[in-house]
Amino acid sequence: MGKWNPWRDMNEFRQQVERLFDDERGTCGEPASGYVWTPRADVMETRQAVIAQVELPGVRPERVVVEIVDGDLVVRGERNPDCDGGEEPTYMIMERAHGTFARRFALPPGIDGAAIGATLADGLLTVTIPKAVSKSPSRFTLLID
Repeated sequence: MGKWNPWRDMNEFRQQVERLFDDERGTCGEPASGYVWTPRADVMETRQAVIAQVELPGVRPERVVVEIVDGDLVVRGERNPDCDGGEEPTYMIMERAHGTFARRFALPPGIDGAAIGATLADGLLTVTIPKAVSKSPSRFTLLID
């Protein structure tokens, strides 16, 4: 018997729990009601912008909504299992999540939500939110007592 690996055991446990919910997932073209998956994401801040990258392999751009709500970045949408319009496949193994997804990220103050930009390429959604340009006065008066 090999060395005990807790990560392998945790992964096997996760897979077993997901199998419990497989029956609750929808079929091809109709996601299950109430089933939500959570795509992985990275959010970083530079001097010029806040950048969020969300893994969305297999998600069509028209199925993604990116918006700012109450000062938070909200990314939501839907991924359906692979269907080519032909016969509905019978899955032997289904490990990739499908259905609706939603992520919400708190944004720092001072961002320019009106200038938000997003691209979806190679399964990676990149959202760029520039920071607002501070309008510092070009001239000021220093008062000395």
